[in-house]
Amino acid sequence: MRRANVVSGVVLGLLSLLMLFAVIPAQIDPGPDGIVSPRLVPSMTMILVAALSVLLVVNNMRAPEPGAPEASLPFTRAELAALLKIGAVFALALGLYFLVSPLAAGAGLVVGALLALGERRPVVIVLMPAVLLLALWLLFYKVLGTAIV
Repeated sequence: MRRANVVSGVVLGLLSLLMLFAVIPAQIDPGPDGIVSPRLVPSMTMILVAALSVLLVVNNMRAPEPGAPEASLPFTRAELAALLKIGAVFALALGLYFLVSPLAAGAGLVVGALLALGERRPVVIVLMPAVLLLALWLLFYKVLGTAIV
């Protein structure tokens, strides 16, 4: 478990630094003078994630050995398979978003996640995305009066 925590901390730290120095400056405009920059909250969040990932790595590097030697891989084969399944679901959703519509992407994301997590009841697989997408449509278009895209 310690190795998995160290690997997770390093990956989170690197991703937060990438977000902080590359993605946030490239995607969020600095904003006009005299107001709080729109980059402030995302930057503060990534600084906090980086600090917590360093804390995770340091605490797990200093922790005493539990006695039993660790396995060679920090993650099991089942965990890696689940990661690939969820990654494929998100890739499918992105493809549907760019090729079809945001509605198809949302439905594909919910249905794909349900199937990847083992749901097999057809009523749940059909009703859950329908109810969720209808609720989002009502919220954005009717209550807030804005468009999603």
